[in-house]
Order: sequence, then structure tokens, then C-alpha cells
Amino acid sequence: MTDQNCFDVVIVGAGPAGLIAATWMAQTGIRTLVVEKKPIHTQAGHADGLESRTLEVLDSFGLGERIWAETNRTIEVCLWSTSSLHGGISRDSVQANCTPGLSRFQEATLGQGRIEEHLLQFVGRHPNVHILWDTVPTSFIIHNHLEGLSSQHAIEMHLTTAKSKNGVLSSEKTPAPASVRAKYLVGCDGAHSWVRQQLGLRLEGCSRENCHWGVIDCVPVTNFPDIRKRCIIKSNVGSVMIIPREDTLVRIYIELSPATAAQFRSNWYPSVLLTVLGDVLKPYYLVTSDIPWSTIYTVGQRICHQFSVHDRVFLAGDAVHTHSPKAGQGMNVSMQDSYNLGWKLASVLRGAASPQILRTYQEERLPIADRLIKFDRRMCRGICSSRYGEDEEPDQHHQQQQADPSHEKDKYSKLKDALSEENSSAAGLAATYAPGLLVTPAGSPHSPLCLDIPSSIWSKSYLAQNIVLGRRLLDTLVLCQSDSRPWHLQQKLPSTGQWHLLVFGGDITASTQMARVMDLAASLSHPLSAVAGRINAADPVGSIAVYLVHSAPRLDVQLADLPLIFRPLSERTGYDYGRVFADNKGYQDGTGRAYKVYGIASEGCMVLLRPDQHCAYIGALEDTPALEAFFERFTTVDE
Repeated sequence: MTDQNCFDVVIVGAGPAGLIAATWMAQTGIRTLVVEKKPIHTQAGHADGLESRTLEVLDSFGLGERIWAETNRTIEVCLWSTSSLHGGISRDSVQANCTPGLSRFQEATLGQGRIEEHLLQFVGRHPNVHILWDTVPTSFIIHNHLEGLSSQHAIEMHLTTAKSKNGVLSSEKTPAPASVRAKYLVGCDGAHSWVRQQLGLRLEGCSRENCHWGVIDCVPVTNFPDIRKRCIIKSNVGSVMIIPREDTLVRIYIELSPATAAQFRSNWYPSVLLTVLGDVLKPYYLVTSDIPWSTIYTVGQRICHQFSVHDRVFLAGDAVHTHSPKAGQGMNVSMQDSYNLGWKLASVLRGAASPQILRTYQEERLPIADRLIKFDRRMCRGICSSRYGEDEEPDQHHQQQQADPSHEKDKYSKLKDALSEENSSAAGLAATYAPGLLVTPAGSPHSPLCLDIPSSIWSKSYLAQNIVLGRRLLDTLVLCQSDSRPWHLQQKLPSTGQWHLLVFGGDITASTQMARVMDLAASLSHPLSAVAGRINAADPVGSIAVYLVHSAPRLDVQLADLPLIFRPLSERTGYDYGRVFADNKGYQDGTGRAYKVYGIASEGCMVLLRPDQHCAYIGALEDTPALEAFFERFTTVDE
């Protein structure tokens, strides 16, 4: 086999999950092939909800603001129900559809096709990633004698050009090679995942065969007053959920009876859905002549409890978890799956980490998927007009609600609880990875959960009380030391495969505090330090970017007096003026609060963030030995 057909990574599926994985590979220079059975990217329909954390992820690749500018922001959610006075529906309440302060982004909507276009444009600028459209895999094997050698192309996959609907092979696309070799395979190929089936794995769970929902995208003409707000309507006829989209497009979910669902499936005419919608909306009307997409689905939740095989083949997104689109979580959690995996693959392939870090993918993402499935059940129970899940064992959360008489007084109580959860923890902002190889624990070293982690590298979380180990860093404004420009600190943490070490130096105008910061810089830079070679290295993958955030009066600090580790010098670009920040009041509201937001102790601390912005370690300014020991746990071992 020629080198031309050998890849570091092969990704099956060019949907959002596959394209986030490809974006990581493009960013980090990994030779990658993406295989997609469709002839082109998504043109209409499918997912459309973007959560705050997903926008942060996209922004870490430089795409967030551009995508954010195109979205429709769902500011409010309205709850409607049948009125006892006139029989038609009336508004019960209007409330915020986001929790302020958790992110600089908020929940928004944009068609999946446009999101894919942005990701494809990014990937297209990097020649190391190649996409084969209209192509399907037919078989693959893992060569057992190469399985334990991560540097070898142990996976062999056979491909063929997909057939169009009329059975004719496409002649417009680059023909697929007969076979390719890869070091790693990532299956992002949806709920009917071919990769998962080849591994002999299955989704476990069930569908509710009496719970059907139709979906239409349309440009409506209506007198319904809240058509540009997110709405949940529970009427005597059935339930409807309205999601305003970009421009004047609206997505509408319509609960269907089994008979109506069968009628729609017999001819796929959207008029069947519009008839039910018209009955629910009375006394209001809605007509449309522009329906670019419609479909139907049966509510269900399924999960595969194995996300990888031999640490060579990985599954992400709908390939390992499926559920209803009620809370707009599917595309978001799928993209966050491959965001978690991508930097780890790149780190191994670039020799910056041992293959053992790949085991953390399932350890970290499976609990997220489990919580997603349980949350979707609660969301469905709150939205469906009839009781949801009568034939399943209710989860603990549902049992607690049923036992609370106050919940029975409010027909929207379960739904309001779910909406509150959706706008906080379920939005990905509170996703917290448990202690393990890439996250240090805090608390007593005698905890049975962490007996395999040396007590010498346990975090001192009391030094940054509001930074949660294993969770993405909260965002706040800081002032650039050099020009007083306000920055969202999260914006200084791009996804390049680089780790980020935030040094909270405290008031460095105090001689003792400055001495501690100087000693830390000297320790990190010492030739015998286990991390010195990683500090501000030219190759970002696996390197450590160091930042100083101090609380001293900015004008009393001179950048030139600080160690070079905080202002690295390049022959081509000169000093880096974007590594030192002051937690001072500036000319913009919201500045001067970083130490309070993060709960930083007066003596300061250092906070290590992973390449995916999740907190890995919190230590004192003198704890460089612990930092070194942390990295030594997963450094590359020669084969």
C-alpha cells in the first residue's frame, strides 16, 4: 500500500461530530481522511440548537463569533396551555431562556448545514485533511500484531464509492481508493453507525412506540404572538414546541397520535402536520407555503456503554447515544464528544503524550451521555401532553418529584425544572470530568476514588475556591498589562493542542509576592525541570503556554521587570504582549472581578488547564514538583 493511502486518523461521518474531530486534526497537522456517504454536506433540516458551551468550543477554533453572528438568540421561553375560559390556548408565563453570567454566549439556533459549512471552510484551509464524499466503508480489520504499537497503521479499511438513489455510481466525486490504512479510526456515523455495528456493539434502550413527533421547518404567516420566541404549548389536542430560527425560519415540533403518525409516514405530506398544528394553535392561525424540510421521529433514548475498542477505534455522537431533540442537546453533546477526543489523539500522534490518555475518553464522556439520557427523559415528560414513560422504571429525580405534592399543583413543574437544568448544567457549561489521569483530585488523599493518584499531586482547590477541577474555566474579563485592552480570559485559550498555565500572582508590587512569582518562573525554566521543554514551545501540541494574572495596580507594574516566561521573545514577532493581565477596573464594565469570580486566595496560585479548557490542577506557586509529576504520569514511553 502506498503512503498516499496511509493516514494517522480515518473519520467515518462528516456531520458535526466528525467535523469537530477533523477540525482538531486540521489544527494540529494530523494526516486525516474523512469518509462520508452523502454526496454533499447537510442542506436542510436536522439539528439547529447551539448551546453556550458549543459556541465556546467553536470560538476556541476562531469560529464562534462568526457563527454567533448568524444565529437567532432564543432569549425567552413562553409556556402556553388550553384556557378553561374559552377553550383555546393562552399564555401562562414568559421567562428567560438562559442563565446570565455563565458564558459570554447563550443558547441560539442555526441550521446544521451552516455550521457544517463553517467547519468545512476551516478544514479546507488545511491540506493535511482530505474528505471523500459519496464514499462508504465496506469492511475493516485491526491487525493484531500491530495493535499494541501506536506508531503503526494497525487498521485496514476497504472503501467503495456510494451509489446514488437511482443506483448509479457518482462520477462527480473523487473515486475512493480500494483500501486505506490508519493508526486510529473514529466513528461519527450516526445512530445507525456502521462502525459500531462492525465492532459488534449496540445501542441499549427503547423507543416509546406511542410517542411520535412531527417536525417542520417553515416560514410562517401567523397571528400567533410569540412566533419569534421559544414556545412550549400543552393543549387538549396535543403538545407543540416552537423554535425560532435564523432569518424568518421557524422549526415546529408537533406531537402526533399513532394514527396521525402512520398517516404522515404513508405519504410524507407536511399538510398532515399542519392540520394538527392548526388545531393546537386555536384561536390563532398559521399558514405557510415555504417548508424546506419535514420529518417524523419516535421518542426514545439509547446508549452504547462502550465508546472505544482497543484504544484504536472510537465512537462519538449519535453513534453512542440517541435521544429526542426536545432540548437541542444532540448536536451539542456530539460535538463535545469529539472535542474531548480530538486533542488526545493529536497529543499521542505528535508524541506529546502516551496512548494511555486515550482511555480517558470513555471515562470522561460516558457519564455525560448517561446524564444526557436521563435529562432527555425528564424533558420529554415535561413537554408531552400525556404521561411519558408509563412502561419504564422512573428515575430517582422523577420519583422525588412524584412524591412532592407541590409539584402536582403546577402542571408545568417538571418542565420548569427541566428548563432550569437545560440552561445550566445540561448546557455543557457544568460538565465535570472526574479525577483520573488528566484531572487531579482535591480533598483527602485517602479517598478510595483516587488511590492510584499520588498524594503529592493532589490539587489545593482552596486556593481557587470557585474553579472546579475537571470543569471548563469560567469566563471573565481581565485587562492586558501592556495596553489596558479588556479580554475575555477564555479568548486567550485557543484550541491548538496546547496546555495553559494561569499564574495568579496576587499583588506583585509586594516584594515577597514578586519573589514567589520570580522563583516560580525560574523553577519552570530550569534546564532540569521536567516541563521546561514544554514551556512556550514552538510546536503547540503538548506545550504549555504560561500567563500571569496579577491583582496589583496595573500602572505600578512594568512588563520589562517580569521574567521572560511571561513575555516570550520571538526573532520574527518580538515580545509577546498578550501573556500578562491585570485584575483591575478598566474602562469597560465587568473588569476587575477575576480574583473574586475565581475565588483566588491572597497568596495566589497556579491553575493548569488542559487543551480543552478543563481544569486539571490547582497548586501553590511553589508546587512546580507536583506540576512536573502530573505531566510525567502520561509522557510518551518508547515502544
